[in-house]
Amino acid sequence: MTRKLTNKPLILAFLFFITASAQTKPKVPPPVPQAKVELVTTKQSIPKNFKTYSLFLICNPQWLDPAKNAGLLQLYHQFQSFGRAIGDDHAAVWFWKSNSYEHNDAALAQIVDVERSVRFCQAWKLTPSEGPHLVITGTYPDESHLSTGLPKDSAVYKLGDMAPPDISALLAKLTDELIASGKVDSPTGPPAPTPPARLWVHLLAATQQTINSFGCAWSFKINAGPVSADLKSCKTS
Repeated sequence: MTRKLTNKPLILAFLFFITASAQTKPKVPPPVPQAKVELVTTKQSIPKNFKTYSLFLICNPQWLDPAKNAGLLQLYHQFQSFGRAIGDDHAAVWFWKSNSYEHNDAALAQIVDVERSVRFCQAWKLTPSEGPHLVITGTYPDESHLSTGLPKDSAVYKLGDMAPPDISALLAKLTDELIASGKVDSPTGPPAPTPPARLWVHLLAATQQTINSFGCAWSFKINAGPVSADLKSCKTS
């Protein structure tokens, strides 16, 4: 049976992907109201006019193992929750090749657009073996100018060899910490031209509270305005 990831093309604007039909919809927590929902497929550009862009980059072909299917879907949904914790003015990007998949079939892993992620990893000098990577940037990720490198105002999570369920748990913990510290988007008015400093402060604080909770397979680096840090979950002697 073919399942729809959504009923229209989408990017995941941090509140995304909850629109499959009632008969085929995967069991997920009740959704919150959506602001802007779009999926980025191979023929779509990343939308503009968001305060920040979070890209979940899967650059390692090993993630196409069909055994990861269930974990990938769980991870995708947890990425949504992480996005909702930051706010709907902040776009979340997960690259799919298609908006449908075959349940319990290798198709789910096969429609993850690894090739598109690889272009970002190569341009931004992200090592595939250190990923998947979650990159949050205050600069629009223009795919026609990737050669300029990773934008300065960015935060990078290197998730190492963590399994999808472990990454989901990590994102859940970060989400809890972000929610505890309050929404970080502006309450009124249009999106600001640059992300507010408090976003980076909240993100760093949430990571500091979480860094040692999930083993040594991940790290976090941020260089965004007044906020700069390079955190590793385990220190080597």
